[in-house]
Amino acid sequence: SPRIGDVIQKLAPFLKMYGEYIKNFDKALELITVWSEKSPPFQELIADIQKRKVCANLTLQHHMLEPVQRIPRYELLLKDYVRKLPPESPDRDDAEKALEMIFMVAKHSNAAITEMERLQNLWTVYQRLGLEDDIVDPSNELIKEGPIQKISTRNNSTSEKYLFL
Repeated sequence: SPRIGDVIQKLAPFLKMYGEYIKNFDKALELITVWSEKSPPFQELIADIQKRKVCANLTLQHHMLEPVQRIPRYELLLKDYVRKLPPESPDRDDAEKALEMIFMVAKHSNAAITEMERLQNLWTVYQRLGLEDDIVDPSNELIKEGPIQKISTRNNSTSEKYLFL
């Protein structure tokens, strides 16, 4: 009796490492772009590797995207599998538990992405304000930013200001 629910349950905890990969994905792509522009030998090496039969005419960036897509694919596979499993199947309980575990892994990856974006936004604000790197506090959070009107009660005038909340 073929089963996959029990197998995926054993592997699901290890899939949380994809969160770290996803957090650094944009930075990795940016580094490849920068070094491809800076270093013709690096660009040549990447081009040579991409021409190999094993790469199936796909770019390095395409291959790097595969792990990012893996968790959502597992989730879709398990949803479809559970939906099509007969109620009396010996794999039903394990498959449902595996789906729940994969859902939690996806949630963990999404949280990692959200946290990375939050820190990137905060870092951008610090750079725009010209603040030193050593005073960046990762516990801070950018809630809103935008222009405001400051109203002076002393001389009954207004002035434009830009606010970071």
